[in-house]
Amino acid sequence: MSKYSIILVTIQFLCFAYFLFGQAIFCDGYLLLLQFFGFLISVWGVFALKIGNFNIQPELRAGAKFIKSGPYRWVRNPMYLGILLFFGATVIQRPEKLHILMFLILSLVFILKIYREEKFLTDQFGNSYLDYKNNTNRLLPYIF
Repeated sequence: MSKYSIILVTIQFLCFAYFLFGQAIFCDGYLLLLQFFGFLISVWGVFALKIGNFNIQPELRAGAKFIKSGPYRWVRNPMYLGILLFFGATVIQRPEKLHILMFLILSLVFILKIYREEKFLTDQFGNSYLDYKNNTNRLLPYIF
């Protein structure tokens, strides 16, 4: 893992720790449903990707497989989407400055990781990945 990837993953886990241990994590009402939906998307992404293919760092694992089924039919990064929905709901419920800042930092880290992962995926899978990339959005269906 490169130093850049180590920094991104470290910041990501610090943001997770802030949200998980620094406040009440679960929301009320419809925001709890948003969190549940985010959780389901992330878990579906992990299962569709297969545990052996899963990697927290942007670099690909040796023997990585190109997956475009399950939630990957609609977005290239469903796990990130699910996490952002989950933690985004907490920010909506409690829009304090530090919550917003940590959410923005986490979002930025995910975007930086996505761009880095795309380079590795393009190098590894070539035109197959480029075709897939042209037909799916990175994070938000029909938007980004």
